[in-house]
Amino acid sequence: MPSGLSSWLVVTACVAVAVGLAARTIVNCTSGAAGLSCRWAFNHVGATDDWRYFAESWETARVTFSTFHQLPSWNPYQCGGLVFYQDPQAPFPGPLFLLTFWWLPTGAAIKTWIIIHLLVGTLGARALIKDRGGNGLEQILGSVLMAANGFIAHHAGGGHLSFTPFEFLPLILWSFRRSLSLDVRWAVLTAALFALAFFEGGTYPVPLMLFAVGVESLARLGSAQDRRALLWSLPMVVGLFGFLSGLRLIPILRYLREHPRLVPLDDQMTLGEVFQTWLLRTHTRGFAPHPYVWPEFGAYVGALPVLLMVAGVGVALVRRDVDTRQRRIDLVFLAALIFAALGNIPGLSLFGLLHELPIYASLRVPSRFIGPAMVGFGLLAVSALIALRRLAAQHSLRRGIQRAILIIEACLVAGIAVDVCCTNAPLMQQGVDPSLPRAKGETNFYQASGVNFTQFPTFPVRGIGTRICYLPLQWKPSPGIVEGKVPQQKIDPPAAGTATQISWSPNAVEIEARLTKPALLIVNQNYETGWQASTGEIGAYITEENRFWPRPSTRVEGAPPVGLLAVSLPAGTTRVTVRHRPPGLMLGFLMTLLGLAAGGLALRYLDPTRVARLTARGRSWLTGA
Repeated sequence: MPSGLSSWLVVTACVAVAVGLAARTIVNCTSGAAGLSCRWAFNHVGATDDWRYFAESWETARVTFSTFHQLPSWNPYQCGGLVFYQDPQAPFPGPLFLLTFWWLPTGAAIKTWIIIHLLVGTLGARALIKDRGGNGLEQILGSVLMAANGFIAHHAGGGHLSFTPFEFLPLILWSFRRSLSLDVRWAVLTAALFALAFFEGGTYPVPLMLFAVGVESLARLGSAQDRRALLWSLPMVVGLFGFLSGLRLIPILRYLREHPRLVPLDDQMTLGEVFQTWLLRTHTRGFAPHPYVWPEFGAYVGALPVLLMVAGVGVALVRRDVDTRQRRIDLVFLAALIFAALGNIPGLSLFGLLHELPIYASLRVPSRFIGPAMVGFGLLAVSALIALRRLAAQHSLRRGIQRAILIIEACLVAGIAVDVCCTNAPLMQQGVDPSLPRAKGETNFYQASGVNFTQFPTFPVRGIGTRICYLPLQWKPSPGIVEGKVPQQKIDPPAAGTATQISWSPNAVEIEARLTKPALLIVNQNYETGWQASTGEIGAYITEENRFWPRPSTRVEGAPPVGLLAVSLPAGTTRVTVRHRPPGLMLGFLMTLLGLAAGGLALRYLDPTRVARLTARGRSWLTGA
């Protein structure tokens, strides 16, 4: 078969794996007493709380953009109002959001996001295995194990949209390895993929994938050639990622500095339980004695892939050939990530050590390291087949025997692909909520009482806020928030005058105050340091203490007190606009521009010849010094 045709067949098979896994998100079929029932599900989100949280986030950004023509900075629709742009999990400003929000309903846009990430995962895995010397069948197997496993299905199907960037890891590892062996400019792609994951709200994918690349780098320190390459690639990846993601990184860090999210080390696993996550098709939701439910652990791939992975470990330890070092790097990659997934185990705990570092101190559920570990799992499982195929060729077995080996390999890969996709596909659509129409947002906003959380994604269109909180941030609503269809502003003391709302939008409220003496204008939303006032002194009104906390002119350590948004105004008639802007946005914008310029210069000038010349000059300078 011509190699070009063979490549297209492999690509088609990888696309089929992604589409097969996502099939239930398009047409959802369930069996019951009346037989098989199917319904169109592509424009419907799932019925889990995570689905509703991310659907509400998507709707908040869409309504803020399309109805109010504003940058989505503040989310007034839950928890009494909270930051949106600075929420690390928000899907804005992910490029896929920007490409789809204006023409697709929210349900269909989110499904498109998921399917595209599955395609990136399967095709990235195919490229990674191809560079490892895998044939077409082995590339398909790697795609199944890395991109269609139960970890992806449980989290993407459960509505955890911020976990979909885990699908970038095969492509990240592929480009990073190429930057070490072929051309340092591949490091630009690695950094860009990390930045993209960050813009998409990859709160767990980014730090866990950074750890994976760190493990890969440490495993390569035994080679002088790799050490020289790492001196170029690793600083480029880390530096470019920091600058490229600055547009969002700086505002988020500013928020986390005031509201740190520190979580305890509260779980651990055994190696036997790790094997359970790979082998069990189904499990009850509870997973005693763990505090987290089974969807946080499940990563089904089946018994045959596990046997292949174990065989790959044996090959890495025993076989000596040109691929020995690469197989052992793959083994270290898998072992380190599984070690981290074991959590807070007695004695030496890798997760415990990581938990002492910034950002990692905010991470819980150590079993989530199983997600990136599946890339190492796939590499080792495929390496066993590659070694067997090469061993047969090395011993000059008859062509008929070699053909029989390929037929057996084809049956094995097909069986695994069908089993993994059929087992994990039902997880991709967990319930079906009503579709969300692309309607305009309501401007008559109020805080509702007794709301039904199942209708949470509809709040941005309906103009409803709630004190209910479902979010990963350290945040809570002010106890002074008033619920019901009442005026959303007031004067304190009441006898000082009146306040009338002129206009309302998610990020800005314009109010006219008529005061007979200086007083406080209080808005029925939470205060946060990103709020600015066109006149007067802005701050938080703390209802429990009946006092005003003005925003300080210099930064103070710790979070500002929880209170209502308030402005201190002088006597007279005043029109005041309170507007929310993410602090640090302009600095972040400049950093991203610098990152784009630096990436362009690296692609233009850091070709292998120039890098070799600069390296030689550096070595000469160090020798002379």
